[in-house]
Amino acid sequence: KSCCGDATSRADGSTMLSAMLDGSTDGEQALLLRKMAKRDTVTKLKALGELREALSAHGASWAAELMPHWVPHFVRLSGDGSWQVRESACAALGQLASLLGRQLAPHLRPLMAAWLCAKHDPHGGTAAAA
Repeated sequence: KSCCGDATSRADGSTMLSAMLDGSTDGEQALLLRKMAKRDTVTKLKALGELREALSAHGASWAAELMPHWVPHFVRLSGDGSWQVRESACAALGQLASLLGRQLAPHLRPLMAAWLCAKHDPHGGTAAAA
């Protein structure tokens, strides 16, 4: 488990679902976010891999649209029981940060606690990815 365990603020499932359905995300973003909300570790890992591929394909503008919806998912994924999910979520956040640069600033406050917990994760690969 991560160092923060249950102390990490968890995103409410209904909040994430309403964020996906409010029309501000495109279909691909909504599908990826829905997959990341699943309980199965394999599904989360596949979704995070697909997210990284989509970020490479679509670029910064697509990433900027995704960011407000990604934050609660990252907070939840960074406290996941699987180190692979935590590591992949941190790698995706790193890719988002490199694409967005200063556009990431409005989202730093809600990300900071989860990111700091990930930086001090007991699994070395996760801490390095954060």
